[in-house]
Amino acid sequence: MTEEKVDERDDIPEKKGFITWVKEHKTEILLTGVSVSTIIMTILGIKNKNVINALWESKKKEIEKGSLYSAKWFKNASLEELEKAKEIVRLDYVNPDLDLYYRNQCWNLLSRFDNAIGKLKWTEKEFGYPVYSSHDWHLPSDD
Repeated sequence: MTEEKVDERDDIPEKKGFITWVKEHKTEILLTGVSVSTIIMTILGIKNKNVINALWESKKKEIEKGSLYSAKWFKNASLEELEKAKEIVRLDYVNPDLDLYYRNQCWNLLSRFDNAIGKLKWTEKEFGYPVYSSHDWHLPSDD
């Protein structure tokens, strides 16, 4: 037993020596790790340049238009896109097999679709009240 304890005591100074060496040279170790990872990333970037460019272009379009159903998407979407997406959301809303929480989110989205579609349809149109004398005696007659 005494021999085993002696062997364990011999390992302790080596461990302490290694730990102190790491503490003394931590900046060099860090720089080496960063530089090696930078070299590897550069090589991978050069080899996969076409894939990275394609990914960047797709993300660039998504950033410009906005992610689906975001405020930016509602602002930049065309009337046809809004009507197609509204129909998809409406079908999900009326589907009784879907979760009630999800259907509630669909209901909230439908009101956002109505607002966005209304803004696009009423752009540059004169707003007026429909006034007919047949509705009441005090309304002027513009028939």
